[in-house]
Amino acid sequence: MDYQELLQKKELYGQRRASIPKITLFTFEQAFEIEYTHNSTTIEGNTLSLIETKVLLEDGISIGGKSLREIYEAVNHRKAFRYVKECIGQGMPLDERKVKDIHALLMENIQVGGGYRDVQVYISGAGHMPPPPSMMYRQIKDFYADLSWKGKELNQVELAAWTHGEFVHTTYFFRHCKIGSIYFLSEIS
Repeated sequence: MDYQELLQKKELYGQRRASIPKITLFTFEQAFEIEYTHNSTTIEGNTLSLIETKVLLEDGISIGGKSLREIYEAVNHRKAFRYVKECIGQGMPLDERKVKDIHALLMENIQVGGGYRDVQVYISGAGHMPPPPSMMYRQIKDFYADLSWKGKELNQVELAAWTHGEFVHTTYFFRHCKIGSIYFLSEIS
């Protein structure tokens, strides 16, 4: 599917959205939030199953035999995702402060978040080595400078992919790449 076809589907959805019962929309959004949280945290090594994630997020029941870290990863992911949706709803652009806020939400009760990493990281099994902390400041400034012009030249899918790629490539923070991409993909929906 190309970008124009995606926009046509968005327009068709927009025309028919009003006819969808509110409970159906709510149920869909809730299911998406749970599945998105589960899939995003699983990629990072979290062992909560989809049903355990659902019980935790919907019912507030912690899961026996799981570490507090895994519990917080899921709860925090939902908080960060809701924060991103709120920012998008208010028309706030993605900027350095918001990225740090997202990271702080993701890391709450796990480790200190909201700042750039100060240690060298390695990605096991990958041929790529993220830049050392000493190079971070320049790369961060370059990222935001590029974001301003790329946002004018790329469509939202391309911009989301570029943002995700930059976050993965530089590994500014841990565990935030997918949520950053949502910022631009949400502008399509």
